[in-house]
Amino acid sequence: MRRTLIIALALTTVVAAGCASVEAAPGSTSDALRYSCAGGKGFTAAWNQPGDRVKVTAGGVTRSLPGARSASGARYAAGDFEIWGKGETATLSGFPGGPYSNCRAG
Repeated sequence: MRRTLIIALALTTVVAAGCASVEAAPGSTSDALRYSCAGGKGFTAAWNQPGDRVKVTAGGVTRSLPGARSASGARYAAGDFEIWGKGETATLSGFPGGPYSNCRAG
């Protein structure tokens, strides 16, 4: 009985760890993508930077953010600064003029 419980707990831990992961960043190069957002807002994000980072410029501020865990999409965060991207869409918070929502690359 004890062995079965230990195996069940180990499998639960492995499955739970697999649910929270870091996904690939949008874009296929390290070139900056321009995002247009709701309310006429916009920002740039250069994904795929060395060290699993993204370089974001918004509201006159530029930050290099490290990768962070997410359940879905690519998430990068440091303190109040956060970008969450999936496919051609992204949301951005913590930057002046934000939040930046309903953003699309292009």
